[in-house]
Amino acid sequence: MSLVDGAEGAVHLRRDRELAAGHWLLSAAPNLRQCREDWQVKGSTWLRPGVLFGAIVIRASFVHRALDVDGPNQCRRSLAEHLEGGPVFYSPDHFRREGSYTVLVSASTAMAWRSRGSVAHNYRALLQVPSPRASEPQGGDCPWWVVPLEGPGLLCRARPLAALVTAGRLAADRPGGDRRV
Repeated sequence: MSLVDGAEGAVHLRRDRELAAGHWLLSAAPNLRQCREDWQVKGSTWLRPGVLFGAIVIRASFVHRALDVDGPNQCRRSLAEHLEGGPVFYSPDHFRREGSYTVLVSASTAMAWRSRGSVAHNYRALLQVPSPRASEPQGGDCPWWVVPLEGPGLLCRARPLAALVTAGRLAADRPGGDRRV
């Protein structure tokens, strides 16, 4: 097997994971056909979390302070490590265009979530979710995956997420920190 074959195999595995994750996410689609089309044309669609998964939204500056980075491109590796591979996407238009990170968690975690500096996305309210292939900024207000969903049901656990939020809160409380969280 040549290196090219190995690289090609890795691409196929990534596509297979994206396809499986996409099918699973689309189980939360209010209109399957429309959501598929939106992913292909617009790069994102509106899904209804609440049964398969929940979502926790955190201000971008809060995450950046917790990880000591300047932006979403710089925090990929450390965010993946801190959240143990839990899926996270970045939305540039939230919090008065400051941006936010949305972490996918179990529905039960989202329903019980209470942590200053973050908010649980309202149960069953529509959530703009990037296509599984959108792992780079797409321009405009489209969200994109910073830590992609690795497969169906592979969500972020509550404990590492709570630790990240706590680190962000402590960083914001230090002199010069952003106390708006």
